Order: sequence, then structure tokens, then C-alpha cells
Amino acid sequence: MTEQQSFMPAQFRVGHLAIDMQHELLFALYHELMHSLQHEDDAYELLSIFLGLNGYVDSHFKYEEEAMREARYPDWEVKHHCAEHRRLEQDVQAFYQRFVEVHNKEAERKIAYEVATFLADWLKHHIAEVDRQLARHLNEQSADAHQH
Repeated sequence: MTEQQSFMPAQFRVGHLAIDMQHELLFALYHELMHSLQHEDDAYELLSIFLGLNGYVDSHFKYEEEAMREARYPDWEVKHHCAEHRRLEQDVQAFYQRFVEVHNKEAERKIAYEVATFLADWLKHHIAEVDRQLARHLNEQSADAHQH
């Protein structure tokens, strides 16, 4: 991916460099999934997308959760944010289980569409709302630390 090529629309940038860079990867996975669905003659790249999603979820969520602890994010916010992370992990795992158990293109395609819809909803809600709030807190903490 070249520097100027971005799959993440500007309205999803939360203003925290590390988090935005990590989200860019999720948007790239979503883009790859949509490309696969729109070009039926291509083999579905769902397996690699699932592997990418699992890796992404694991490393990105660890990063955010560690950042929350270090920045003394309010406990109730941490609980809410982490609960959303656990829910996404479970949903991705459930989609993956279903995917490995099907053995025909039509069933794979149905799951691929479900994953695409699920990811679009996640991107709209979690990044645009929950992560934006976290980024604001992290940036405020960082600015406070630089002033003292």
C-alpha cells in the first residue's frame, strides 16, 4: 500500500496517529472483502481476511486496552469499551467457525456478505463513536503530560 492510498474515509479518523494507522488496516481488510464479493470470478479471499481480522483484533484491542489503563481512562468507560471488543472477538470467531464448516461457494458468499455488513456496522459505530472518545481522552492526557 502506498502512502497516499487510504481505504479509511476521513470522517473515521479519530485524531490519534497509532489508532488511526491501526484502523487503516481494518478498512483495508473490509475493502479486500468487498472487492472479493464484487468480482465473483475471483476466489474468495475469506480465509486470509479472517486470519487478518483475527490478528488485527488481537493486536489492536491489546493496544487500546493498554492505552486505556496507562491513561487512567474511567473504569466504566474501560468496561464498556472492552465489552465491545469481546463481543467483536466472539462474533468474528462465530463467523469463522461457520465459514470453515461450509463447503460450497454460495454458502461462503452468504457468510462473506454477513461479515461485510457486520464490519460496516462495527466501523460506523465503534470507530466513529467509541474509539473517537478514547482518542480524545488519550490526546488530552498526552497534552497534559507535555504541559507539566
